Amino acid sequence: MHRLTIAAVASAALALGACGSKSSDSSTPAPATSTPAASAAPTSSTGTVKVTMQDIKFAPHDITVKVGQKIQWTNNDQVGHNVTATKGATFASDTVNNGQTFTYTPTKAGVIDYECTIHSGQDGTITVTK
Repeated sequence: MHRLTIAAVASAALALGACGSKSSDSSTPAPATSTPAASAAPTSSTGTVKVTMQDIKFAPHDITVKVGQKIQWTNNDQVGHNVTATKGATFASDTVNNGQTFTYTPTKAGVIDYECTIHSGQDGTITVTK
């Protein structure tokens, strides 16, 4: 009788194990989630537009702001960067190291091109509206 009980328990465990594997089928991928891309400018002229410096790029590359709206660049790279206007405005940051920020507030409408003079090809555009 003792052997029969052990066999019954073992059979029940195997049956439950098989049921469990069907309900947690690991071959079915979980639904994908996505993070929205960095947005350009908020609709309010009082909100700060944020740009990151990461992977030797400015992200987002192109932004739109209103006159008087602050732009803040944050360095998320392990190397230093700078932010220097090349057309449409005159501003230049010192070297912005990891975790540091630089801010600029445009005073007139137009298009501003800027770059990091430390890293060739790292550039961006600011469209300033009224």
